[in-house]
Amino acid sequence: MSKTNTICKFIVLVFLFLACLFPRQKATSQDIDTVPLFQLFQPEQSYLATLCIGSGTMPGIGLLGSLSTLVSGDDAGFNLWSFAAPFSSRRDKTLLATCGLILMPAGSASSGIETIGFLKIGDEEDFWSLINSDVVRPIPDEFLERVKDEKPISGPSIDDLEASAYYEFVLMAHQTSALAFAQSARKDLTFSDLMTKPRTNRGEVVEIKGRLRRLRKITPPVALLSVGVSELYEGWVFQEMYGPNPVCILFTQLPDNIQPFEKDDFLIEFQGYFFKKYRYKTANSGSENPWKDTPLVIGKTLNVTRGSFASSEEGSTWAKGLLPLFTVSSLIVLTGIIGLIIWFLRGDQKTSNRLRNRRLEVDPIFKDYSTTIGNQIDISASKLPENDSGNSKFPGYRI
Repeated sequence: MSKTNTICKFIVLVFLFLACLFPRQKATSQDIDTVPLFQLFQPEQSYLATLCIGSGTMPGIGLLGSLSTLVSGDDAGFNLWSFAAPFSSRRDKTLLATCGLILMPAGSASSGIETIGFLKIGDEEDFWSLINSDVVRPIPDEFLERVKDEKPISGPSIDDLEASAYYEFVLMAHQTSALAFAQSARKDLTFSDLMTKPRTNRGEVVEIKGRLRRLRKITPPVALLSVGVSELYEGWVFQEMYGPNPVCILFTQLPDNIQPFEKDDFLIEFQGYFFKKYRYKTANSGSENPWKDTPLVIGKTLNVTRGSFASSEEGSTWAKGLLPLFTVSSLIVLTGIIGLIIWFLRGDQKTSNRLRNRRLEVDPIFKDYSTTIGNQIDISASKLPENDSGNSKFPGYRI
């Protein structure tokens, strides 16, 4: 019983502290100095808060005294503070109840039962939601029917029903573990199945494998921020079989080994709920129809199976830069060699022609000259005596 009183006292004090943070009326320092310590009809906030804290330590009726003082402060007659301030949003209620849950005494035989009861009450009063994150929950049919294919994602100002379905998909994906998605994903649903039968496959857990070429961080809507979804990421995955037709993925938790980028290349695996046949505007705004359709899948996180292809090729970047220069140099050298060969061939041909022409000019003259000389020698030789050295005009020679 003493532990229960301690818990109640702590919760009362937390309520009082949060309520004092949002007072309905604030008294100035001058008012505090002039107001009497005890008043029946216009009590001062600080005095009443001190009285509430002090009465909680009194034996017997301390707890009831604190509760009655706290409730009196919210009464319209006193108008000192408001219980609405700590309960103005689900986030504030969750923080308040979690403080009481963490500081609950443990070690007794009934502490486990008290904790479970506290959690159950918090779930019923919408302080939090008790969810098994290791199980993929099916999307309720009422939200599946609100989604409209072949359109961009509509905001609350355009279509409240589809916006509420979008928030539900993201919230349920955020509350489900990545392991649960990986174990429940259907491997048989392909890009074509999602594009041709979006209504039939809506809400199914599918797996996307491919190359992540773009990853952006986007600001979650206020409706998601209020339920604890503080981050949202958009990625575009290209699959080899479907060429330039990407798949759009949305998730709420970024892995440690990747950061948002505009142009890169990562091999990834992703599991999530198939949301709709999403219509987006391409970068080619000059075409006749810049709008295209693609599957939109919403999950918890992605798994990078291979690092950046771009970073792995950084070591060969210098070689790629020298490739054009090497090609041009090779063409110049090859052209020079071919030019020299042609020049030498032409020069050789000209020389051969000149020699042939010269030979044709010289050979007839040489032939006639040889014949004439030969005849003269033969004739003179026939007339000279063989042994007449005295009458010979060429003594000592014989022809």
